[in-house]
Amino acid sequence: MNRRATILNLAVLTVFAISLAGCNGLKKMAKNYNTVTYQVTPEVLETIGGIVKVTVNGEIPPKYFNKKAAVYFAPELVYANGTTPMKPIILKGEKVKGEGTTVNYKNGGKFTFTEEFSYKPDMNASELKVSPVAFKSTKEMPAGMKLEDAKGMKKSITLGETKLADGVIYTSTRVEIENELRQVIEIGDDVAQKDAQGNINYNAYKAKGDEVSMLFLAPHGYEKVTLANQKASVYFAKNLFAYNESLKFNKQEDMTGQFKKLNDFVRQGWVIKDVVIDGWASPEGEETYNSGLSENRAKTVSGILTKDLAKLLKEKDSKVAYKDIKTDIAITTVGHGPDWNSFPGMVEKSSVKDKGPILNVLKSSDPLKREQEIRNMILIYPELEETILPPLRRATISITCFEPKKTDQEISRLATSDPSQLTEAELLYAGTLTEDLNTQYKIYKAAAANYPNGWKGQNNAGYVAMKLGKADEAKGYFQKAESLDKNNGMVANNLGVAYALKGSYTEAETYLVKANKMGVQNNYNLGLIDLTKGDFKGALAKFGTTKCNYNVALAQVITGNNSAAASNLECARKNGATYYLHAIVGARTNNEVLMMTNLKKAIKANGKYRAQAAEDREFIKYFGNAEFQSIVK
Repeated sequence: MNRRATILNLAVLTVFAISLAGCNGLKKMAKNYNTVTYQVTPEVLETIGGIVKVTVNGEIPPKYFNKKAAVYFAPELVYANGTTPMKPIILKGEKVKGEGTTVNYKNGGKFTFTEEFSYKPDMNASELKVSPVAFKSTKEMPAGMKLEDAKGMKKSITLGETKLADGVIYTSTRVEIENELRQVIEIGDDVAQKDAQGNINYNAYKAKGDEVSMLFLAPHGYEKVTLANQKASVYFAKNLFAYNESLKFNKQEDMTGQFKKLNDFVRQGWVIKDVVIDGWASPEGEETYNSGLSENRAKTVSGILTKDLAKLLKEKDSKVAYKDIKTDIAITTVGHGPDWNSFPGMVEKSSVKDKGPILNVLKSSDPLKREQEIRNMILIYPELEETILPPLRRATISITCFEPKKTDQEISRLATSDPSQLTEAELLYAGTLTEDLNTQYKIYKAAAANYPNGWKGQNNAGYVAMKLGKADEAKGYFQKAESLDKNNGMVANNLGVAYALKGSYTEAETYLVKANKMGVQNNYNLGLIDLTKGDFKGALAKFGTTKCNYNVALAQVITGNNSAAASNLECARKNGATYYLHAIVGARTNNEVLMMTNLKKAIKANGKYRAQAAEDREFIKYFGNAEFQSIVK
């Protein structure tokens, strides 16, 4: 073999050796890939506020990472209906240039991978996996490398597949709006608690604390007792208490007409509550004399009124509600003496030019001095005697009657049989006379239909529709109420709850904040919005002192206060959601008995929790437990 051939053969052998060494270097990394360790936080992925966050801390042992190699590291979340790829990181040996984290061959190294991504329900049963691709590159590592780029490199090799974590715990999404809104009770006991009559004792399954009211019912405004009143005033001459119909002010005020109004008022036949006659005198007279004078004026008017009431009793087809004036009607006469209280106001409104001296006299603390000064001023200011003092010499009659009302039984009957016979207030009141939601809905719908321009009927129909699970109908009623009263805080709150029930949290928050600014106390509802956004501490702040409530317990679970959550769930209203969350508390606190007991109750109360529990990563450490499997299968 000549020298040239020998050199050529040596060159080929050298290239082959280098190639073989490069290939063997990657295979060695693949062979020893199990020496690379990962620590994942959290160990089981969890969504908070619709976002899943994960951190992977990798440790590479000494003399593992080939100096000329690079590794494309890109985990992906794998689930039944697809995958969610993570952003990649590039690890590279000491002799590789360009993008990437350098790993020392002699000493090994560490790297950190962090990622966050949007949650979707498909991820509930999933695994976070990684299959790193190692390769050698003679060129500088480019930015933005993709998986197909790494696999397309010469001598690329997949190091192996590693399961990094399970996922995804979605307990934070278990915000209960409908259950709390409708106050749903679902019994999980094997044998339901009974009352003395042998019926299911639903009270035993209600919240032990006060129920939260998420919606606002418009007040009916109906008065079970309404008082009607008719008044009249009779005027007297100076220092006299005899009635004179021809007196200037009696003619001016049409006393005949005033007495007719009083008589017509009583003729209606309404039950008289009381009759009060107040007598007054003008303040220029002596105090003791004026006291007796005012009392006699009241008695004079009482005599006139008593005669009129007696005549009404004798009228044909009389409807008056009394038979004996003395025993059936309480007439009270009161003499008040001089009317010092009205005098200053009368002076202020008068045309008297120099009012200051008169008003200063009225402020005097000496009654005797005031009386004398007023008498002196009458000589200076004749207007006092002509226009100001005469109206103070009077007796006023006040007759108060009970306005007739329908009985509650009549109102209830008409509300469902002939609602057009009831006023709006009566219809709205009728809705409070029954606890049956379907009957309430019928009544409030009638109120909305018969009084279409009133927001209250619309609002209350929506309120009950929500309680009945008719969310779309409720929203329509609330929107009509809003169109009738755009700045009504109760309606704004109720619309916000309707949007929240539909999962439209942005619109819900807008309405709930608006309602809160208008003075509606709806912090609990705003706390629910915080829950949906992942702000559990903010939610707890808004929930305040609310106890025995599912959503309060949920916020406590997510913030790590399992003890407080357990206490709240113990006294919360019982339904599948409550039992299930209690089971989660048991799993998180390693209380297997608490977990198993409540999981059984949850599934008995609501069968949908069987399939959920079978895949729920909250219970992942029990997936191999025979009792757990017997519960979920």
